[in-house]
Amino acid sequence: MLNEDGKFSLDAEILFPQAAKRVKILESLKKSWASVVSPALARHSTPYNLGINEISVAVDNKKAYDMLAKMKGNILRALLRFDYESDGEFNLNITFEQPEEINKNKKSLSDPKINKCTGVSDDELEKLMTDAPEDLPKDINYAISHLKIFLEKRFPNKNHKN
Repeated sequence: MLNEDGKFSLDAEILFPQAAKRVKILESLKKSWASVVSPALARHSTPYNLGINEISVAVDNKKAYDMLAKMKGNILRALLRFDYESDGEFNLNITFEQPEEINKNKKSLSDPKINKCTGVSDDELEKLMTDAPEDLPKDINYAISHLKIFLEKRFPNKNHKN
C-alpha cells in the first residue's frame, strides 16, 4: 500500500483487525479495571496484554495475586461486555512484573546501531515509532516500523514518484 507520498504505508487495523480490536478492548478494560476487580485490588494490579484466549495481568504482591486468581470469571464477563471473543478455554496469566520492567534488563534486539541483516538503524526506528498511534503496542509498532523502513530501502524505486 502506498500513501500520498508514494511510500509504503501500513495500517495495523487493516493488517491485523482482531489484534487492533483487542488493543482497544484492553484500553477500555484498563479504564474500568477498578470496577471489574475492586478499587483496592486495582491499586495493586493492571492488565497489560490481551490475547485470543488469554489476558495477562501484573500484580505487585502475593495477596493481590491470590485474590486475582479467583476472579477469572469476573474478568471474562467484563471482557465480553466489550465485545471480546474467546474461541476456547480462557486463561488468566498473572505475573509479578510488567513486560516494560522485564525488558529494561535485557539488551536491545538490535544492539549494534545498525542491524547488519536489514540495514535498519535504531535512530530510524525510533523516529518512525514516535509517529505511530499511542495505543499501538510497542512490539507491533517496532515490527511494523522495522518492516516499513526495510521495504523502503529494499525497493527504493517503488517509493519515489517518477
